[in-house]
Amino acid sequence: MCASLYVYSVTVCLPLRLPVSRQSRYLSGITMQSTTRVLILLSSAFVAATLNIQGFIGMMPLIQLDFGISAAEAGLYTSFYFASATIVAVFAGRKVDTLGTGASLSIAVAVIGVMMLLHAVSPAYLIILGLAFVTGIGFSLITPSVSKGIRDSVAPAKRAGAMGIAHGFGGLGALLGTAVMPSVAALAGWRGVLTVGAVFALVTALLIRVFWARVAGPAVQQEAGSERGAMLSDMRLLLANRRLMVLGLVGLVFGVAISSATAHSALFLTRDLGYTPAFAGIALSILYVGSIVGQPSWGLINDRLLGGRRRRGLLVLGFLIAAISLVFGLVLSPTGLLAPAAGVPVPVLLLMMFLLGFTIFGMPPLYFTAIGEITAPEYTGVATGLGLVFTRTGVVVAAPLFGLLYDLTGTYTLSWLVLSLVVTTLSASVVVLSRRYPMEQGLAQEPASEALS
Repeated sequence: MCASLYVYSVTVCLPLRLPVSRQSRYLSGITMQSTTRVLILLSSAFVAATLNIQGFIGMMPLIQLDFGISAAEAGLYTSFYFASATIVAVFAGRKVDTLGTGASLSIAVAVIGVMMLLHAVSPAYLIILGLAFVTGIGFSLITPSVSKGIRDSVAPAKRAGAMGIAHGFGGLGALLGTAVMPSVAALAGWRGVLTVGAVFALVTALLIRVFWARVAGPAVQQEAGSERGAMLSDMRLLLANRRLMVLGLVGLVFGVAISSATAHSALFLTRDLGYTPAFAGIALSILYVGSIVGQPSWGLINDRLLGGRRRRGLLVLGFLIAAISLVFGLVLSPTGLLAPAAGVPVPVLLLMMFLLGFTIFGMPPLYFTAIGEITAPEYTGVATGLGLVFTRTGVVVAAPLFGLLYDLTGTYTLSWLVLSLVVTTLSASVVVLSRRYPMEQGLAQEPASEALS
């Protein structure tokens, strides 16, 4: 991790030029070295959280056998986790604004660590569902904290790349959790493996608490705990920001795409294309490899090749996701050009899985960077929480509908085609609405916000 972040600091964070605006108050005193250290702490929080949560979900077959629960009951874990994370998203974002990044991150990772320890010793699955609800509350603090930390500590021209690094390590944690923890748990038991993961999270929380004040800079520390109006006044201010509401449509695109792809790709490979579950697991891992590569790559592409124009980068990704979904529906599906009778070449299939992950997961760095840049610094956390509501709404709604279309037709062909149509429609809506509400300036009122045009 440290080596990757060092390369990033040399190629991206140097030189660190500060805009002549009030943003300089947050960036004063931030050097290349301190930016790298901030990214290490932010990325570590993501790794600790996703390693444990996705690792537990990856061990669900063993947990299902241990408690004797049905597949539907096993699926309730994700529902309980996402329900709380969505319900408290805006409130959690506001707490990040008042507590500050370091305190919020350490609390979030510590809560996840404690919850995972309790998971490991729980005698009943019903108790674990309650713990999943609390775990979701803890995780709801992480994304706003990371967004605020990068907003306050990284120069505008480098933020999308920095956001991509942090989210990319989150993908790495998820990959390690789903690939390593279930394999080890099959030999050593899921409770012992989860205990080790929980201890790792608690140690990470302690390190963040100890070192954040040393690396974040005094200006960033002074922002924590600043006083402002009530929650209702914050929401009125943000909901009046039409640019933020238009950007929320991009959050829907991401939520719809990620839930459809991650929840149903393995089933598509086994039921429609006839591959074994083992191969489907490998293909799903390739999708996550694409996500790990895609998140920092699209951040750097946006910062460098697209001149920091977040809207343009997000729209490129939206239409690419629609095109790839169309390929899955028209070319790779049972009724497509490469139907199972002809055989889908494995290299082609794995390449498409990689590209699906590369594009879908490329959206969060640009999306959350854009949210931070069209809101004032003191509202970054709560605005990110509101952005998460859009994303998680897409997650909750899309996955069941994607599966319902399969139940009605017997294949995933129509599911992929409808996904392509929905993503195209939402992306086109952003094109039209952003002309009416051009994103050249937001509440931040700083030159960097021109990147949203």
